[in-house]
Amino acid sequence: MRSVIAEYWQREWPLALLLDYDGTLTPIVSDPAQAFLPPEGTALLRRLCRHPLLHVAIVSGRSLSQLQSFLGALQGEAITWCGLHGGEIYVPQKGEFLRQPARDQIQQQLQPLRDEISNRLTAAKLIDSGVLIEDKTYSVAVHYRQAAAVVKQQVIALLHGLFAHDTEMTAPFKLQPGKEVLEVLPRTFDKGDCVAFLWDLWQVRQGCYIGDDLTDEAAFAVVNQRGGLSLAVGKTPGTTQAQVLLPGVAAVYEALAALGS
Repeated sequence: MRSVIAEYWQREWPLALLLDYDGTLTPIVSDPAQAFLPPEGTALLRRLCRHPLLHVAIVSGRSLSQLQSFLGALQGEAITWCGLHGGEIYVPQKGEFLRQPARDQIQQQLQPLRDEISNRLTAAKLIDSGVLIEDKTYSVAVHYRQAAAVVKQQVIALLHGLFAHDTEMTAPFKLQPGKEVLEVLPRTFDKGDCVAFLWDLWQVRQGCYIGDDLTDEAAFAVVNQRGGLSLAVGKTPGTTQAQVLLPGVAAVYEALAALGS
């Protein structure tokens, strides 16, 4: 396969390589806890992390603790883990946080909203209909992948209604849509902002971002503005800001493999 990333990269300059996790490095699975990186993915990332001209980061909506459980084999490599859409940024090799949210403050603000969401979903009898509430410490994700179509619409309407009518409780947060999920997270957590932060930190002239979800669109926009390369996985023309479309995870691996040579 022709690697558009290898063709874009002028190797006299370092490249920022920014990668989403779910749907990009590993296929979407019905149980989010089972989204393990395949052995070939670990081997490929290890090789990329050891390239002297690559800055590698995983930019995910997952919490840092979840990323660590999936990427623990890369703990000692030169990689940056960005959890919660960039709300927390951690360099495991150094044991150093570049961003660490104000845990107590966010949890104090989030607790009543978390309880209200749970109560409303329970009262509407949606919890036992394929709907899952995931507590991410700094955010709350409501998954409805396993729910019937009518239930999905009820969940979406309920959460949007809550944000529209209880503006005081929801003010510090935003409702972020994803693949079969709506996530309540602090307004400052944003993949585009995360990409801009790392781009400036690393002082790179070239960068590439690969993602597959609605949450990645903010990152695509920043990369495009800076003359970088944006690639969307599993999208169709006209549905994304990304410059290049890749059919699936296997195509991502093929495109990345050409960088390590």
